[in-house]
Amino acid sequence: MSLLNDSNRYQNLLSPEPILQMSHPVEDKALVEGSLIAEEEALQRIAEKLLSAKKPVIFAPGRIILWTWEEGAPDKAKVLRELAAAIGAEILPVMDIRPDYPAMRTAVEINPYHADLIIGHNRYDVAVFVGIDCPYADVALKIICDGTECYTIALCGKIGHVDATITLRDTGLAKLRRLTAIINTMKQKMQNAQENAQEK
Repeated sequence: MSLLNDSNRYQNLLSPEPILQMSHPVEDKALVEGSLIAEEEALQRIAEKLLSAKKPVIFAPGRIILWTWEEGAPDKAKVLRELAAAIGAEILPVMDIRPDYPAMRTAVEINPYHADLIIGHNRYDVAVFVGIDCPYADVALKIICDGTECYTIALCGKIGHVDATITLRDTGLAKLRRLTAIINTMKQKMQNAQENAQEK
């Protein structure tokens, strides 16, 4: 006689549905609010979103914006500063590795920002992830997506991040410069339109 009855028999159930079930964007495409669109159109959408943001923030690796651990870091930092200036954003460093606690070397290490906590305790409405290591970005974006109203944009040097509201893949200096140029052109058009409206 079996000790198990129908009410307590083990069941092999499917796991819960993932938050998002989208594929990463293919080359020359971007994932924008769940849809694959052409990269150039995505750059326009990103520019519009950043210009309409009340309090945007850029998260970038500390190895680029604080130290020159990576080849080409000064050039990357300059491009990030130009992007931040164009949209009026803060740039906050995200560490790739956790400093050695409790013996921190304060001359070369700082307590890392955790993007999901920073967003949760501030009023950032649009967050841009640029060059963040993929494992960290994937986890942080899932938390931000699930726990905040913040609009997230991932400008990834690899295949992108499906948990961001917009993700652009293969993002290098040329693509960041292109985005900044689009933003500056848009700003100029908006300013011209305002001036024309005031003259009427």
